[in-house]
Amino acid sequence: MTIPTKVWVLPRPRKPYYLGSFPLHFEIKLIRELGNPQKILQPFGGWSPYGIRLDLNKEVAPDIIADAHYIPFQSNSFDLTLCDPPYTDKLSQSMYRTPPLHYKQYMNEAVRVTKPGGFVASYHWRWTTRPLGTVYNQIIVVLPGQNHRARICCVYKKE
Repeated sequence: MTIPTKVWVLPRPRKPYYLGSFPLHFEIKLIRELGNPQKILQPFGGWSPYGIRLDLNKEVAPDIIADAHYIPFQSNSFDLTLCDPPYTDKLSQSMYRTPPLHYKQYMNEAVRVTKPGGFVASYHWRWTTRPLGTVYNQIIVVLPGQNHRARICCVYKKE
């Protein structure tokens, strides 16, 4: 199987920025890459300016305070669900004061709330496992500057 793969070199976020923010221009570039989906959900929303932001951390003033493992929306509601979780349980606890993560559970929820033909994106330090009910759309390797760890955005299309 051949998976379309791209590499984006993007600058670090402008200050002040939320710890764990996407590199500058990442979100708008991804949205354009995917054909400008209209209804966007970010289950680990942080300070993002795009879509409905769901987060457990009240300090970032999300649109909805909720757990990404139990997304409070009906099935087949979003054109794009973009998951940018803390990358380890240790980071989840130390940086964000949130409980341990369960990749399979929050990705199953992301797939559930995404419309058929819509996109689920997983932004992480590693190449993440393809969730059930999806096919690969593309992989985007994001290089956020020298001396910073590369990220991998796996984009899946819901069947």
